[in-house]
Amino acid sequence: MDRNQLLAFYYTIILGSTSQAAEKLGFTASWITKLLQKLEQQVGHQLLTKKGKHLVLTEKGNIFLKDAKMILNCYDFSLKKMQRLSDRMEGAFTLSLPPFISSLWFMEAITPLLKDNPHISFNIKTLREAPDFKAGEVDIDIRNVSPLFLDPQEVVAQYLTTYKLRLYASQAYVEEKGIPQNLYDFDDHTLISFMEDSLFPHMYEPLTIKCKQRLIIDCSLGIAHAVENGLGIGPLLPHIARQSPQPLVPILHNQLNQSLNIYYTYPATLKQNRMIQDFYNYLQGLPDDFLKGRVTLLAKRQ
Repeated sequence: MDRNQLLAFYYTIILGSTSQAAEKLGFTASWITKLLQKLEQQVGHQLLTKKGKHLVLTEKGNIFLKDAKMILNCYDFSLKKMQRLSDRMEGAFTLSLPPFISSLWFMEAITPLLKDNPHISFNIKTLREAPDFKAGEVDIDIRNVSPLFLDPQEVVAQYLTTYKLRLYASQAYVEEKGIPQNLYDFDDHTLISFMEDSLFPHMYEPLTIKCKQRLIIDCSLGIAHAVENGLGIGPLLPHIARQSPQPLVPILHNQLNQSLNIYYTYPATLKQNRMIQDFYNYLQGLPDDFLKGRVTLLAKRQ
């Protein structure tokens, strides 16, 4: 019994036919049929039977399907564990970001790395909460965390950068609505925020700011566009505000602001993985703004 036989069996059932299994695996339908016949000979039981034009599981086949799936999963997991111990820049990794770090900006920052290293694959997820490394949810997480609350025996947290968020409005907006003079002067304004009860990500205001209207956008890029289009007052990184195609006006910078330290975290079991370390060094070596958005990385490097 070999892996191809198990795959032929598994995908024939999951996809519904030998022809679809063949298309999935890159074989011919006749070869899939031969693999299934050899599998039944080796296990000594009939696993499939015809029902009309379709192949369906026998009672014994139903039992074998569960074990076949477990065997295939163990095989793939074993390959992944060996891959993680590789001393080369290779492998498939899952990476997570919080919504306020735009995956668009992040992809722009890592484009040169991916082009120079074709054997690296990324699955990038947006997660509101920090992932569970024990459950193998992700390999790398980039967000604001407190290393004091992490067990160094389980999770490694390396400082990456600091996000300094301030409030801005477009010139057109302040010409129409005016500029709030204090924390209690937002009654006639629209506030654009990351969360319903917070202007900034992962921070709850010590007091409720009353305003006419709120727009909730959990994406930095969306907030930037909303502010630029004169929809209200919202939190941006200062360099994003400076790069805006529309002139933006700072709002109460001394009273409403937030700094977030961003860390590169991963399971301690990946400490020796070369890609994990080289990827961190790559991100650390980028000019600071590249991780914070709206910088054309390739153009700047030329």
